Amino acid sequence: MASPTTDTSTDLAGGHDANHPVTVALESLTVRVAGRELLSDVTLEVLPGMITVIVGGSGAGKSVLLRILGGLVDADDNAISQSGRIVIGSRRADGDTDSLQPQSSARVGIVFQNFALFDQWSPKGNVQLAIDHRSDRSVPPEQSASGWLEELRVPQSTPVAVLSGGQKQRLAIARTLAAAPAIVLYDEPTSGLDSASGRQVAELIRRTQASHRRTSIVVTHDYQTLLPIADDVLLLDSASKTLTRVPKDQWDTIAQRMQPVQQPASDSLLAESSPPSTIGNRIAAIGKRMLGGIDHQMTATGAVVLRLIDRIYGRNVHANNRRGLGMIRPWWISRFFGSFLRLVGGPSAMVYLAVAGMIVGFTATYFTFEFLPYRIYSKPLLIEDLLAAIGFALYRILVPVLATILIAARCGAAVAADVGVKRYGSQIEALKTLGIRPAIYLLVPILFAFLLATPLLTALAFQVARVVSLVCFNAMHPELGPYFWHQHFHSRLISQQDDSGWMWVMAKTLICGAGIALISYRQGSRYKGSAGDVSDSITATVLWATLFVLTVHFVVALIEF
Repeated sequence: MASPTTDTSTDLAGGHDANHPVTVALESLTVRVAGRELLSDVTLEVLPGMITVIVGGSGAGKSVLLRILGGLVDADDNAISQSGRIVIGSRRADGDTDSLQPQSSARVGIVFQNFALFDQWSPKGNVQLAIDHRSDRSVPPEQSASGWLEELRVPQSTPVAVLSGGQKQRLAIARTLAAAPAIVLYDEPTSGLDSASGRQVAELIRRTQASHRRTSIVVTHDYQTLLPIADDVLLLDSASKTLTRVPKDQWDTIAQRMQPVQQPASDSLLAESSPPSTIGNRIAAIGKRMLGGIDHQMTATGAVVLRLIDRIYGRNVHANNRRGLGMIRPWWISRFFGSFLRLVGGPSAMVYLAVAGMIVGFTATYFTFEFLPYRIYSKPLLIEDLLAAIGFALYRILVPVLATILIAARCGAAVAADVGVKRYGSQIEALKTLGIRPAIYLLVPILFAFLLATPLLTALAFQVARVVSLVCFNAMHPELGPYFWHQHFHSRLISQQDDSGWMWVMAKTLICGAGIALISYRQGSRYKGSAGDVSDSITATVLWATLFVLTVHFVVALIEF
């Protein structure tokens, strides 16, 4: 994808000076989405320190333009292509413009349409996250997290999940401003609100801009509510593919000038040529996707490792002015790690694996002795060897295989759901606007959570299986006692000739844990256009993670034995 070039002669990563509002200049900007041109050779400048409202019909590309300005379009995004020049900086008297690339700085803040708040943190925690990730921490924050919440009337003790819509919106504005951005972008701030609530939001934006003097850009189709607070209005015309300034004396003609977006002719032809959706066609499509998906998924999963290295060290050759690791605050990484560790290895996961260990320990012991052929004659001869075989099988094969499969299904699905919701709810994009690389704050904690929890959960399952095996054996052979069981059950687990068994078990569980982490993050972080996409990512995670685990155990078994 061709990215807009940017003058990076002067770095503006420092704190924002409210006395010198910044300007946004688009120079020969052309944007295409999925081959359809949204903007063509647009050149214009957004007024600094003012409220600029961008209006246009639904589907005209307003949100795409906002994502570009906010630096949320990756350089390797094949769906959105752009060319031209974006200059963001403060206009000086001599005409020089300090500039930076939107994709490389947290100076552009976004108030998302769906708020993009982190439910696991308190309102104060959400704001503190932004304060701790300001571009220049050498400059004192404008005010504390509590101060921002008090200013915008957000209750501090109420969990984020139960805040009202208006309270969530005020919290989103507080978090955005707390990061000290030079520019604030509002994405459809009155969407889904009644007229009275919409006017309240508009007044809040006006008061916020008046108090903090940020350059504010509001993207909306609800022009009637937001025009009263606008200093400038830009019309995104889907017919002419331009972004033009509307003079104030013509604002009453905006309704007539907003053109409905026409479906491209190619889409119409495609719709006409598409066969009817029958059960047979659906089955064929699913089969084709399954056959073609194996190679794609394995390639994509392997590429995650390389992509992680690229994202961590900032070696993406398609992006200009990369800032290496971006914002890193160890305290916040540890908080994300703790959150994912509870998700992967929390009490419910422990109970889940303990029950699995109980079942496998009982079945391996009970059915081995209960259904032994000619057991009246063979049991006295084989009982020592059978106990040794049960202990070996549980320790080296049965428990590791069962435990990692269940971890792949339960924990992999939980992480994919969590990351998928963050992607669908724009929390991942919110991290990017704070200068945070999601791979650092999400993938790395997920990876280490699985690397820690997988061996521990497997060990827990084995210990439970071991205890249940002892209880079951004593119930079936009370005359032999626990000492007999202990002596022979562990005879092949600890051998003077070969003590590498624990290393093989550890290697298998660590490889499985790492693979589950990468697959769940990969599936969860992919584009989510609907709640159904989140469900699909969970299903795909369970499928590919369990297949990966089975493949690992098969390959390692061939080498191990």
